[in-house]
This record gives sequence, C-alpha cells and structure tokens, in this order.
Amino acid sequence: MPKKFNRGLLIGRFQPFHKGHMHAVMEAAAMCDKLVIAIGSSQMGSTKRNPMPASMRIKIIKAAINASPGIGGKINFAEIPDFQDNEKWFSYIIKKVPKFDVVFSSNALVKSIFRGHKIKVVVPKWHDRKRLSGTNVRSLIRKYGRWQSLVPKGARDEIEAHNGAILSKIRKRTRSTTR
Repeated sequence: MPKKFNRGLLIGRFQPFHKGHMHAVMEAAAMCDKLVIAIGSSQMGSTKRNPMPASMRIKIIKAAINASPGIGGKINFAEIPDFQDNEKWFSYIIKKVPKFDVVFSSNALVKSIFRGHKIKVVVPKWHDRKRLSGTNVRSLIRKYGRWQSLVPKGARDEIEAHNGAILSKIRKRTRSTTR
C-alpha cells in the first residue's frame, strides 16, 4: 500500500481530460485522504493549446470522476492562472489551495518550484503517453478522428452531451488560431 498523505495537489491543464489524466487522478487519490485537482492555465480558454475555459474542464473532469465510483467525495478543484513569475505562481497556490502534503506532477518546472520549497513531489506513472496526450486528443478531435477511446466514459459523455458545442469549440479555436 502506498504511503498515505492527508491532502495532495494534482496540477494539470487537462485540455482535454483523457485516460492518462484519469490514471494520474486514480493514483493520486489512492495515496491521499483528499485531493485537490488544480486546473492550470485557468485564465486560458480561447487558444489552440488551451481551447476550453477552466469551468468547462472542471465539468468534464467531474463527469469522469462521477463515472468512477469511490473517489468523488475526496476531490476538490482549484483554478490556477499562469504567472510570468514562478514565485508569484507558487504564492498564489499556497494562498488559494488548502494546506497539502504532496504535489503530483511530471512537469519539470512544477517539480523544480515545489521541490525548491521543500514540498514532496510524486511523479505519476505515465500511462500510454504517446497516445494519451492532450495534444494528440485535440489533434484527433480537429481531424474528426477517433478520439473517443482515449477519454474516460464520463468525460466523453459530457463532451458529447453538449450537441457538439465542446467539440466545435476545440475545432473552432484551433482553426482560428492557426497561422
């Protein structure tokens, strides 16, 4: 049994939330009594790399979690905007998020910032990283490819429940920002 932490912090953009993200959430939730999922780049929502606003990403993640019994009650969310200054970004998180014991991230900069502040960082195991990346899923959505199998059922249902509005947002933002 992995070490238990009181509260963990999992940081990601989740553009969109896919099975690799779900794997990381399940791994982090198994190690913590409570887990905060931090929606990074929360101020973004109209670019090629970040087509969906934070509120939409949270709704999609909640749908995926609700379709996976046993972890929903232990998860909360925080929106974390980008800062040009790493210390301001870190300070914002410390003020915004309830006290946490561990950070889950594979991002080199995130790891460096938290380790520099003597906060434990756990790198989630990559799960089929080549196929399960936000870049790949967004690309498949743009190309009307087969993206559905890469996204957890609840998230897929949430995306498809909006009569294609989320899909067209990803497709539209991608086309309008391509140079």
